[in-house]
Amino acid sequence: MKRWFVALVGLVVVPGCGYRLVGAAAEHAEPLAVLPAPGVVASAAAEEGVVAGARAELAAGGLLASCDPRTDARCPALVVELVRVEEGGAAPGVATRDGPPLARSVTFTLRGRAFVRRTKDAPPERLGPDVTVREFAAREDDPTSFHATREEALRRAALRLGAQLVRRALE
Repeated sequence: MKRWFVALVGLVVVPGCGYRLVGAAAEHAEPLAVLPAPGVVASAAAEEGVVAGARAELAAGGLLASCDPRTDARCPALVVELVRVEEGGAAPGVATRDGPPLARSVTFTLRGRAFVRRTKDAPPERLGPDVTVREFAAREDDPTSFHATREEALRRAALRLGAQLVRRALE
């Protein structure tokens, strides 16, 4: 009898406290296509990475739609917007003879947001909060390999940002 009482109290109290099952929102969500918002960020690679990360996250949950929101006006879409890309030095202090100290690494900070749009002309729904992601790239002496390292760090940050935008928008 005591176990039944505890179970009954649990059924009443748990939903009221804000607890919800992991993936419960995804069970009731409809499939969505991913569409980049027209932006002002100068990094095409970062924008492509955010879209790819969002598509991968939706596909992993079985929620990636097969329609194209640019051609089908009734295609529901998750619109992802890359708001800001910042690049800065981290851990300065590597001394040089010819100039100021060099940074030991580069920090990328990407900020984005996402919202669901049911049809092409519909207002935004479920506007998720802004999400910020940071990624570091170690400095290398060879400029060619350092450029490749920087691009890979930017791509990793963009993929992570896209996946987090999906999770936040579907909460």
